[in-house]
Amino acid sequence: MDNSIARRINREIITISRCISYIRNIQFKKYNIGRGQHAFLTRIYENPGLNQEELSYMLKIDKTTVAKSLKRLEENGFIRKVKSQEDNRQWLLYPTDKLISIYHKLEDMIISTCSNALAGFTDDESTELLALLQRVKDNVNEDWKKVKSENK
Repeated sequence: MDNSIARRINREIITISRCISYIRNIQFKKYNIGRGQHAFLTRIYENPGLNQEELSYMLKIDKTTVAKSLKRLEENGFIRKVKSQEDNRQWLLYPTDKLISIYHKLEDMIISTCSNALAGFTDDESTELLALLQRVKDNVNEDWKKVKSENK
C-alpha cells in the first residue's frame, strides 16, 4: 500500500475520533459528565460488575487514568465500586440509579451522532464499513498489545 494513502486514512480516523469526542463532551456536559467519561459510563452500564483492569483493557486506557476517572464518576454518583468476593484486591464497577436514569438519553445522543455520521450510506455500505473498520481495529490492537508489552 502507498504510504501516503495509509497516512491519509490514519488522519481521517483521528479526525473522526476527535470530532465525535468533542460532540460527546458538549452533549454530556449538561449531565455533569466530564471529558471522555462517557466511554467509562457506557461500558460499566453495559457490563455491570466488570473490574478496573477489564475496563482499562477494553478502553485501551492506562490503569492510572482509569482510576482517576472512576474516582470522579463515583464522587458524582454515576457508579459504585464493590469489593470483589473472589479477589479482595479488586473492585467491581456498577452503575448507580443516577446513571441508569439518564443512560437512555445518553444512548439517544450517541445513536444520533452515529446516524449523522452514516447519512447517505446504504445498509450494505454501512455493513461493509463496519467490517473494514473491525479489521483496522484488529490490526491496531495487535500493534497496541506489542507496544504495551514492550513498555512494561
